[in-house]
Amino acid sequence: MMDKNKFLFSIVIPTFNREADLDRCLTSLAGQTFKNFEVIVCDNGSSDNTKGVAMDYLGKINLNYIFLPVNSGGPAAPRNLGIQAALGDWICFLDSDDWYTESRLERIAALNLAELDFLHHDLDIIKVGENPKRMSSRQLDKLDPYYDLLYNLNPIFTSSTCVRRDILLSSDGFSEDKEISGLEDFDLWLRLAKKGISFKHIPEVLGYYAVGDSNFTFYDERQVNRYKALYTFYIDLEKNTKNRKKVIAALKYRIALIYITGGKFFEANMLLVYSLVNGSNSLRRKTIFRFLVSIAYFFKSLFKINL
Repeated sequence: MMDKNKFLFSIVIPTFNREADLDRCLTSLAGQTFKNFEVIVCDNGSSDNTKGVAMDYLGKINLNYIFLPVNSGGPAAPRNLGIQAALGDWICFLDSDDWYTESRLERIAALNLAELDFLHHDLDIIKVGENPKRMSSRQLDKLDPYYDLLYNLNPIFTSSTCVRRDILLSSDGFSEDKEISGLEDFDLWLRLAKKGISFKHIPEVLGYYAVGDSNFTFYDERQVNRYKALYTFYIDLEKNTKNRKKVIAALKYRIALIYITGGKFFEANMLLVYSLVNGSNSLRRKTIFRFLVSIAYFFKSLFKINL
């Protein structure tokens, strides 16, 4: 096995009662063409055979299994444990229902890592019965990634990330505040961007994002309240009135998307008006498209009612 003090990558995997998904995830790691890495499975109090699945990979990969006796209610706490336990120079976050292409780590290792802080890439969305769809990210503004994230939304998928360990150790990790559960990754990206680190987007599919019934995302008032809690913190930090309005516009846009999904078209359109007037140029373009989507959904719902 590889000398534990010479890992280039540490793969941190939070998981809870996903034994079948975890097996697929770990299989993708055992098949990596680049071998200088460790895997840290952070079991968030599972009651199924998660530990047994993980232990099956001893000898196949450099594995560290950590068990949390009490479920923390989200992925932040197990990810933070993984950060503290990591031995690699770089930490990659991978949800247990997602997985990598076999050359993912080799592709990243071939980059000039000495000049980089934070890497992310595209993913393919995998849904049973449907063809894969590309989930494309984008390069953040190299001069001002903080305001790019605040104004133009979060394009970074957690299971695509690779971050310098020393940066994460100095950042206090993922927030474990329950008010922003499910958005703690975006919060961390914002805090890192505010510190001035560099972000690099690799415009290639190097992993897979599974869509199922149990993904930790809600399209209702719970998620609305989470976005309000997250954005309010950053809005309060902003002293410039014009900048504040741009951040508020981003928040209203996010809530509008949730309302469109929930069939609240009037409420969504009222929020989109604010985003169109006050948002960044990029957000305004997105807003025009969402207006059209909202109108289409509205007439589609009317048609169903009339039927």
